[in-house]
Amino acid sequence: MPGSPIKVLLQTTIPTTADDWCIARFSLLGQFLREQRRCNAPLFEVTMRDRESLGAPDSVLATLDHSQFDEMWLFAVDVGNALTAED
Repeated sequence: MPGSPIKVLLQTTIPTTADDWCIARFSLLGQFLREQRRCNAPLFEVTMRDRESLGAPDSVLATLDHSQFDEMWLFAVDVGNALTAED
């Protein structure tokens, strides 16, 4: 009997920007994870998102320790200045 799906956050370090490394570039990874099954039940529950804005704490990253996510896959696609101390 399968357990609950593993809750995975796929997150970038930059806000959504056309023609840049936004989370949409990782859509095939998200789709692949969503398609994985154990005993015909989903193995992963995937949330995909970009950072909200630069220069301020991100509402999800800054509260990750209180979230329901089991795993976070962080894609550091910024130029080195995206994460804040709160993140």
